[in-house]
Amino acid sequence: MKNLFLLFSFLGFALVTNAQICNPPCTPDPTCVDVLNPGEVCPEVLPVGYEGVYYDETVTVIPPSSYMGLPVIHSIKITNVSGLPQGMTWCKSQDIFLVTNPATRYCCQLYGTPEQAGEYPLTLTIVPYVNVFGQPVAQNPVTDDTSLVVIILPPPPVADFSAAATAVQINEPVQFQDLSSGNPSAWEWTFEGGTPETSIEQNPTVIYIAAGTYDVTLTVHSESGSSTLTKEDYIVVSDLSGINNTLPENVKIYPNPASSQITIEAANIKEIKITDMLGKIVFSSKSDQDKHVIDVSNFNKATYFITVITSSGEITKSITIK
Repeated sequence: MKNLFLLFSFLGFALVTNAQICNPPCTPDPTCVDVLNPGEVCPEVLPVGYEGVYYDETVTVIPPSSYMGLPVIHSIKITNVSGLPQGMTWCKSQDIFLVTNPATRYCCQLYGTPEQAGEYPLTLTIVPYVNVFGQPVAQNPVTDDTSLVVIILPPPPVADFSAAATAVQINEPVQFQDLSSGNPSAWEWTFEGGTPETSIEQNPTVIYIAAGTYDVTLTVHSESGSSTLTKEDYIVVSDLSGINNTLPENVKIYPNPASSQITIEAANIKEIKITDMLGKIVFSSKSDQDKHVIDVSNFNKATYFITVITSSGEITKSITIK
């Protein structure tokens, strides 16, 4: 890798043709060390940039003492760069990079706001100056198509969301909508007090079976990173029915998951409702029996919510149809 120093080092300069001298000056990294005098660049791999996000990075350069069989190099100069992302530029600490002993560190500053995500291969034109009887003599320019790229990723996501309603009653379905920017590709929801408690859907529907005030958290992911947003006390659930909503010991719903039919057992059943994840009622029946068998063979394979109302209260449970 050391013998390819010039290919690596000029990544630091590869953001515009005919760069200016930095004002204010950039500062080389004092910890950058040349080994065996073939030249060095720090860092060899630049941090990834993001579309629409300001980028600012210093690259430290120690020029090589020889290059591609030429006599001892006096200095080097960058004259042209192509294949670069729009919106960024560069400046350097010196117009000519002198070869000294001990090695002198030079630097360039990369800065600007890249306009479009992508991978940008770099093509560089360098003029080497050789030492002829103590005088620098320019050689023919050298053009290198490097294997390096400037990598610009899409902007990192920023989590955001809303609910169709934030003040609801017990067992009232709540539709959540992802409003995140940055084109996330994965979602992780947490619903305090909700059913379900978590979801990986982009726009889930949740019900709350107990009165209270609850937080909602969304974490979104993309190739550019992750973002988390928690809205505290976001959902307010009220119990306006006057009915006790805690009957787990008195209600049996089986099997779960189910494929053809489900059985519901409870004392003094008055009504049964089945709701899909979008809040649509797909089954409703009045009842005066303690046991009710429901045919679900025509239901889509999904998760549903079953609300059982008895003479002493009601409860909502989830069930999966497979």
